[in-house]
Amino acid sequence: MRDLCLFAHFDRDDTVDAYVLRYLRHIKELNFAIVFVSTACLPPAELDRVRSHCFDVILRENVGLDFGSWAAGFAKHNAAIDGRLLLANDSVYGPIGNLSAAVDRLTARPADFYGFVESIEIAPHLQSWFLLFEPGVVRHPAFTAILSRSYPAMSKQQIIVQGEVDLSRRLAGAGFRYDALYRSSQASLVERCLLGNPSHFLWQELLFEAGIPFLKVELLRDNPAGLEDAATILAAVDRFDPEFSGVIGRHLARMRTADAGRTSLSTPRPLLSKYRRMLIRDACHRRRQSAGLGGR
Repeated sequence: MRDLCLFAHFDRDDTVDAYVLRYLRHIKELNFAIVFVSTACLPPAELDRVRSHCFDVILRENVGLDFGSWAAGFAKHNAAIDGRLLLANDSVYGPIGNLSAAVDRLTARPADFYGFVESIEIAPHLQSWFLLFEPGVVRHPAFTAILSRSYPAMSKQQIIVQGEVDLSRRLAGAGFRYDALYRSSQASLVERCLLGNPSHFLWQELLFEAGIPFLKVELLRDNPAGLEDAATILAAVDRFDPEFSGVIGRHLARMRTADAGRTSLSTPRPLLSKYRRMLIRDACHRRRQSAGLGGR
């Protein structure tokens, strides 16, 4: 096979949601063969829906998070990969707009591997919900070593450090260059000091200015920074695709039903978060204006 996508999936209700099937269709349109790796207990009817978009489906125990699923898919199929490798998962809603055009923009500057968003939390690295690797990276020992780690035996924090962060760090140490449409490491001092997760604080800038056609599911489901609610964000999605905003809304309604009665562990402080975000956005806009950067 030429280009391969390993897609990590989990659903607490043991289903494959409409937003996931839509995302798979768009990935397939980019001519990726898709290996769907799920830690849900999918019944035959759900498996049939997935198989219409994927050439292989792997069901595994719910351990190791996404890196455990990618490792399982890579162990089974790495010998057959002779093109690019895409790691993707169901933690984002998208594409919101044209995925092919966004990937073309992402890969316009030569690099060895790509992600849409770079984070500097812990260490500079690409956020792992969309990672695209050129063939030379996929065959390198530094890459195979990362995807050979025993993620099922790790805690969530260990997986973040030894999977997501270490993947960018080890590949960069091996001489490979990465690029992203949003680079936290190239942001102003104010942005770097205050930012945290760009996908939470700068979702509007990422979507409308950087042209990154995704929103994190947790942004709408959990409102982790205590900023805009899901209805406000869905109104923005509606500007691109009214039908897709309905798909997202139905998934959120199902998640809320499942979470009914569960106390949130997050305690955002909205006023402080809004002031922090105001400073970040102001610094971001001034930087983009000084660099002559407009919207997409």
